[in-house]
Amino acid sequence: MKIQDLPIVEQLEHAISVVQEGVTVCEADEQLYKEAIFALEQANRTEEAIALALRARKSFPQLRYFELWEALMLPVLYDTDEQIDHYRARYSAGLAELISGYNLDSGDRRAALDAIGRHLNFYLGYQGHDDRKLQEQYARFVHAVMAANYPEWVKPLEMPALRPGEKIRVGFISAHFRDHSVAKLFSGWLRELDRRDFEPFVYHNGQTVDAVTEDIRHITGHFRHMPGVLEPMCQAVAEDNLHVAVFLDVRHRRMMMMSGLRLAPVQCVAWAHPITSGSPTLDYYLSGDLMEPEDAQDHYSERLIRLPGLGVCYPKPIIPRPLLRKSRADFGLGEDRIVYLCCQSIFKYLPQHDDLFVRIAKRIPEAQFVFLALNEAVAKDFMTRLRRAFEAQGLEATDHCVILPLLGKFDYWNLNLVADVFLDSLEWSGGVTTLEAIACGLAPVTLPGRYMRGRHTYGILTQLGVTDTVAHDKDEYVEIAVRLGANRDWRTDVISRMKSNHARLYSDTKCVRALEDFFRSVVVG
Repeated sequence: MKIQDLPIVEQLEHAISVVQEGVTVCEADEQLYKEAIFALEQANRTEEAIALALRARKSFPQLRYFELWEALMLPVLYDTDEQIDHYRARYSAGLAELISGYNLDSGDRRAALDAIGRHLNFYLGYQGHDDRKLQEQYARFVHAVMAANYPEWVKPLEMPALRPGEKIRVGFISAHFRDHSVAKLFSGWLRELDRRDFEPFVYHNGQTVDAVTEDIRHITGHFRHMPGVLEPMCQAVAEDNLHVAVFLDVRHRRMMMMSGLRLAPVQCVAWAHPITSGSPTLDYYLSGDLMEPEDAQDHYSERLIRLPGLGVCYPKPIIPRPLLRKSRADFGLGEDRIVYLCCQSIFKYLPQHDDLFVRIAKRIPEAQFVFLALNEAVAKDFMTRLRRAFEAQGLEATDHCVILPLLGKFDYWNLNLVADVFLDSLEWSGGVTTLEAIACGLAPVTLPGRYMRGRHTYGILTQLGVTDTVAHDKDEYVEIAVRLGANRDWRTDVISRMKSNHARLYSDTKCVRALEDFFRSVVVG
C-alpha cells in the first residue's frame, strides 16, 4: 500500500483507542469527550463520532455545543454519492431541529453563544451542491444568537461623514494574517490600496504570527493583534468608526460570530471562503469576475461585486532556484513515470469523479497520481475508495496512486517541480495551489464547475490567456490530461506560453483600483 509513513496510522488508531477507553472507564469529563469526538471525526469515523457526541450531549445537557456538533457533523471524506445525499439530508434536518430547540429570550442565549463559538461549519461546501439555503439558515441562527447576547452591536449604523481631507477607513478582519492562503490572496489589497484616499485598519484574531504577519503589520498604520478573543475585538472594530469592514474569511468560529454583528455601516466578505456566508449583516460579496458564472448572484445572499479578473492582486511566488533538494524517489515516485500532481485538500475529491484517474491510467500506463492527505487514517479511506474504482476497470490503484502527508512549503514546491502535470479537482477548484503550480512551471487541467468555488483555475487560466487545458466535460478533461502526459512537445509549448503571460496574472492591480471605486461608491455615493 503506497501510503507514506503508514505506521503513523497505527499511532492514530492507538490514540483513538486510548481516549475512547478513557471515556468508557473514567468519570464523565467534558475535555475527554471533546478529544475523543474530535479524534474520531478527523479520522473520518463519522458515525462513531456522532454516537459519542450524542452520549456527551446526554452527559452534559447544559453544554449545548455537543448538541450542535452532533447535529451538524459531516464526514471528512465521502465513500459514495449516496453517502453525500445521506449526510446532506441529515445536516438539513439537524439544523432545522437545532434552531427550533433554542429559546434565545431565556438562559439559552449564553449556551447558544458558547455552542456557536466552538463550532466550525466547515465541510458543507465540499459536497458540490448549492448551499445558499443552508448557509442562510445557519447564519441567521448565528445572527440571532449574537443579537441576543450583544444587542448594542446589531443596530444599523450611520455612515460616518467624511470631512475635507479625511480618508475612508476600511477594516480588514481575519484570523489568518500569517503564512496562509487568506493572507496570500488578499495582502495585495492592503499593499496596493491608495493611501491618499484610504486608511486601512487590520484586525488579526489568530494566535499565530510569522514573517507574513510582520510584513502586513509594516504596510498598515493600524494593526490590531487580538488573538483568540471576541468581545475586545468587536469593541476595537466598533471604536475605530470604520466606513467599511471587510471580512477576508468567515470559515473561522470567531469570524463567523463577528460577521453576525453590525460593526460598520457597510460590511463585506471576500472570496477566501468561496461560498456565500448567508449572513444578514454582510452586505456585499467581493469576488472575481472571471470566476463567476452568469447566474452567480443567485448563489449569494450578499450583493455580488465582480471585481476585474480574479479579484485579487496576487504576487508571483518566488520559487528559490535550485530548489530540488529532493528527487522523485524521495516522494515515492518513479523516474520513468508521468507524474500527475493532485494536491488539493483531500475532502475536495468526490467519489463520482474517481473514474477520471482510472481513465487516464488506462490510456497512460506509466501514469502516477500523487495526493496529499489530511492524516493517515483519511489517506487509508481514500486509497480504499480509489482501489475500488481501479479494480472495476481491471487495474490496481497502488500501481498508480501515491498518497503523501501534508508537506512544508519548500517540500511542497519541490514536489511541484518534479511533477509533469497538475490535475485540478472538480466542484471545488484550486486557487493558491494553481497559482503556485503555474509559477513552478506546471500546466493545470481543469473543468469549471457550476459554482464559483469550482471555477478558480478556469479564471486563472482565462486571465493568463492560455486556455488550452480548460475542458468542457469529463471526457475532454481526460483527453487533455492524456495529451499533456504523452506529448512532451505540446506540454512544453503550453507551459512556455503560460510563462510568457505571467505578467497578466500576477500582481494585477486592476482589481484594487476597482475595489477602491467600490469603497468610494458605498461611502460617498
